[in-house]
Order: sequence, then C-alpha cells, then structure tokens
Amino acid sequence: MEFQRITLLLALGAVLTAAEPVPDPAEKPKPKAEAGATVTVTAEASPIEVAKTPNPVKILDKALIERSGARTLGDLLADLLPGQILANGGVGTAASIFLGGARNQDVVVTLDGIRLTDASGLGGVNPNSLALAGIERIEVQSGPCSSRFGSDAMGGVIALYTAGAAAKGLSGEVGETVGTQGIAGARVATAFGWNRGWVRAAFQGTREDQATDTAKPFRTTGTFLGLGQELGENHLLTVSYRNAYTGVPIPYTSVTPTYRGYQADRESRNRNEQLVGSLRSVFGSDWMTEFTLGHVLQNRQEPGFPAGFSAYDSRRNQAMGRVTWTPASTVRVSYGVDAYKESAETPAYPEGRDMGEGRHLGMDLESSWEPLALLRILGAVRQQWDHQNFVGTGTTPAPAEASSSHATWKLGINMLLGKGFRAYVSGGSAFSLPLLSAVMYNATSFVTTPLNREESTYSNAGLTWEQGPWSAKVEASRTNFRHLVFFDLNSYIYANGNDVRTQGLETSAGYRTPAWGLDGFYRNQEARDLTQPKASQLGAPAVVRRPFNSFGFKAFAAMGAFRVDGRWGWFGPRYENFGYVYPTGSVLGASTVHFNDVALAASWAATKDVSLTMRGEHLLQPRVTVADWQNRTQDGKNDAYQIFGFPAQPRTFTLEARYRF
Repeated sequence: MEFQRITLLLALGAVLTAAEPVPDPAEKPKPKAEAGATVTVTAEASPIEVAKTPNPVKILDKALIERSGARTLGDLLADLLPGQILANGGVGTAASIFLGGARNQDVVVTLDGIRLTDASGLGGVNPNSLALAGIERIEVQSGPCSSRFGSDAMGGVIALYTAGAAAKGLSGEVGETVGTQGIAGARVATAFGWNRGWVRAAFQGTREDQATDTAKPFRTTGTFLGLGQELGENHLLTVSYRNAYTGVPIPYTSVTPTYRGYQADRESRNRNEQLVGSLRSVFGSDWMTEFTLGHVLQNRQEPGFPAGFSAYDSRRNQAMGRVTWTPASTVRVSYGVDAYKESAETPAYPEGRDMGEGRHLGMDLESSWEPLALLRILGAVRQQWDHQNFVGTGTTPAPAEASSSHATWKLGINMLLGKGFRAYVSGGSAFSLPLLSAVMYNATSFVTTPLNREESTYSNAGLTWEQGPWSAKVEASRTNFRHLVFFDLNSYIYANGNDVRTQGLETSAGYRTPAWGLDGFYRNQEARDLTQPKASQLGAPAVVRRPFNSFGFKAFAAMGAFRVDGRWGWFGPRYENFGYVYPTGSVLGASTVHFNDVALAASWAATKDVSLTMRGEHLLQPRVTVADWQNRTQDGKNDAYQIFGFPAQPRTFTLEARYRF
C-alpha cells in the first residue's frame, strides 16, 4: 500500500483511539498552556509532575515570559540558556541553539505539538524569527527525544504552547515600550470567555535599530487568534492561528580575518504562519484522547539575491493522534501516530525552482509503571518510515529519491529518595534524516549516492533536592553521534562522515521566598570530533562554537508593589570556524574571549491594572560604529561579540507601560 494511504488510515484510526492524558484521568481535558509550573506536558506523552519524570526539562510559564520582556523566542532563550544559544550579532540576526552541546539542526521546535523546522534551510529554527504573541508556556527538554518526536530531535525539544481558556466576559491588556537604540513597541491582547468556551486575539509589533547604522531598523510583528470550545463535559476543541513577520538588517557582506564588506540597505525578510487544531476527549476514568492537525508555512528572502531568486519556501502538514490508557493508578500506557509531509522550494540557477519533498510516518508506544511509591519506570519505543525525493527545474539537475525506516527506544528511572532528594537516569537512541536542503543540494550537484541517516545513543543522569525555600540540582549527559552529515570543502558536496561526542555537567542552586530569591548555575561541556587526531578533536569544523564553560546568577527582591530583577550570564572561550587575526598579526585557532550578559529590571504595580517596568539590557556590550567594525577595533575584545566578526547588540534602556482590563 502506498505511503499516503497508510498515513491516512493510521491517522484516521488515531482519531478513534487517540489520547491526550492529564495528571488526573477524572479531570476535564484542558489546554496544555494551563498546566502548572510543576507539571510538564512535553517530556512524556502524558502530562506528569516534573519531580516524577526522568527527563531533564525546564518550564517557563506566562509570568516568567512577561517578566523577561522578550520580544522573540531567541531573546527568551538567551536568558534561559546562556552559552547554549549564540546569535550572529545584532538584533534579530540568525541564532543557533546548541542545546546540550548538540547542533542547531538537532533541536526540534514545536507549536502546540506541530513542528516548525524550515525544510528549505540548514536545519533547526531561527528563534529570533519567532515572535511571542499568543505564547503563554514554553518547555525546554534537553537530550535526545526521538522516541517521542522522531527525526531531528537528537539534541532536544523546545515546545511552545498558545494561550488557554479565558475568564467569562471581556478581558485583556495593552502595553507600550519605548527606549534607546530606537526601540518602540506595542502589544495588545484581548479575550472573551463564556460558559464553555473562549476566543483570544493578540498583536505584537517592535522596532529597534541594528547594532551598526543601517537603512532600515529591525522590525517584527506577530498576530495570534485562538478559539476554544467544550463539546459537552468530556471534549475540548481548540484552534490557534499565528502569523509573524520579521525584517532584519544584515549589512555585513563579508566577514573574514582580512576583509570586511558593508552594505547598509542589505536585509533578510521572513514570514511564518501556523494553523493548529486539536480535539481532546476523556472517556471515563481510564481513557483520554487527542487528535491534532497542523499546517506550517514559512517564506524566507535572503539578502544578496537578485529579484526573482530570493524566496525560500517551506510547508508542512502534520496529523497526530494519541491514546492513553490508565488501567491502574500506577500504570499508564500511551500509543501515538504521527504523520507529516514537508516540502521545500529554493531558487534554481539560472532560472526556475528546485523542489524537495519528505513524507514521514511514525508510531510510538510509551508506558510508565510505579511499582513503589518512590520508584517510577518509563519505557518508550518508536518506529518511523521516511521517504525523501527531489524534483529540479534548474540546469538539468539529477533526480534524487530515498526511503528508510528506523526504530528508537528510551528507558528511564526516577526515584524519590526522601528528605527532598530525587535521582533519575535515562538512556536510549535517536536519529536524524539528512536535511531536505542537503538532499536537494547534492541532487543539483549530480550526486546520486544517497546520504545515510544520522544516529546517536545517549545517557542522562540527575540528582535534585528541594527543602523549603532551598533547591539544588546536578545533571550530567553524554551523547555519541554517528555518521553526521557534513559539508565537504574539498568536493563541495554533503557527505556522511563525522562521529561526534558531546557531554556536559550542569549544577545549580537557589533560595526563594516571596520576598526575595537568588539562583545560580554552572555548566561545563565539550564536543569532540572523534574522527580527528586527539589534538584537533575540540576544534574541528563539526564541533566549533560550543563554549566550554558558562555560568550565571539571577536574583529578585519584592516589596509591596515594587520588584527588582537582575541576571548575569557568562560564557567563555570556544573554537571558531577560522583563525583570529589580531591587530598584532598573531593567528589563533581558538577564541580566547568571553562574553558577559547583564540585565536589570525594576517594576512598579501602580494599581491592580497598571504597571511600569524599566529595563537595562546588554549592559556590558560596547557601541560599535561602522568605521570601528571595518577597522576591526573590537576583534579579540571581551563582550563585544558572540560570533567572531558580528558585533553584539549594544546596551539598551527601555520603559514599558502595561494596562490590564
């Protein structure tokens, strides 16, 4: 039976048996954004208390997102994951997520469960292209997640969830922000709720000058529309739509150790849309169901392309179903079906469009068992079938087509040791398909040998402690990646070859009361290309740009209507893509600079409906003129850039006013 018919039949079967579990099977189904701060809806197929899952996961709720003042997902992750997200320089520019030391393309980003990866790009999602309008919850799970999410999740998952139910009647808020560096922004969110449903709408718009002078500023807009309706006591239908546009000045036409080129009117433009619908149901106290359909569209116009050759298009249609059975309070079984079709179109030379397509079908089975009150065991397996093909319209490109199937697994154990201690360990396997853009590139280069899938095995372990206002955590991870696809600079094609090992150790501790709190963390990590001689393993092209050390602190103090927040993040030296040529003429293969990121915020709740917040961000970053950049006066200096040659956004000060109704 052909792939499409299998997909349709299994997705239809998932409608009849699919499931979305919640912590208490007797509860009504509810939006995932409403899960509490101690419950994860991403780490497992069933929502579960963080203290019971063997998966490393961080949760950001609505209050944390609002306090951050972040305009894009990239802004927010830079606060949450210092040293694991690096921007190419300046506001809105492309950022890479090295979650746990893995590559950007190893991190899956989802919206209400639907993938957002750009099939026409070099993998992963640029978090600076995603506005936060309508987003009320974000979960970050570190470590491979293929047994749940399939291909591409060898580094982890970042899950975004849109706003949930609204109180009866009309409510909402209006916010406005002004500041230095040409900052101006507005945000409007409104909701209307009734007895069994709600409708929500939100708009966000921001502009900000680039790190150096450009013809146009950075600007981003995002709109959101959400609808929810209970269908009787046991069914919930939700629909969400998001549309975001980003225009980013990228004036840096050439960045090498010896030459700098600048073009003030050069920029990129990106538009992405997502439409997601979900039906969640409860059947008695034992069964729960969910069926989700989603459509994702992304259009990207890169700088420097002539008219008619600048559009990169990515589309994805995805259907997911899940059924969960809870035969006893200590046992839960979940079965899921996930089918999606992705397509990509890129400019062809000298004319026309190159087109690629991928069709994917996955089925997973996850089960948990609590043989003792203090012990929980989690197991999961997944089988996925994939088919990729390419059709070109450029200069007689070679056809390409490949099919494969792959199984992955996970096993985890979580133990509550008493006196606030918890220990967990997990391990398994993961995989990634070659990027559709790499398949298309090789086809246009007349390469007929197919690229093999990438594979990995991993292990995670952690120990946490909570006692009153005190908390502490130690997490360790190691992942071995095999057959990674890389771009061969000798043959100028993509090929399999690199075997990479990443490992990390992260510790954190905190003290929190309603009046004040202090949290600190330290992370040590490395990535090694095991195909290279030992002396070169840390600086090979496959593993550069991962800082070896990072640490930071966050603190807050609250007194009545006033609150002050502060944070400091630091990440240190790492290898770059090419050597550094300093003004003295010395050439170094690795960066010796570090980067500090300091931010302060003070807020005042003037009334229960009106609040004011002052923020100072990037406080240690210098201002750089175009002449300074071209003369390379900041090369080799601390805090001036994250990626060599691209100046970081300088310090900014903003004032935000917010009115709630």
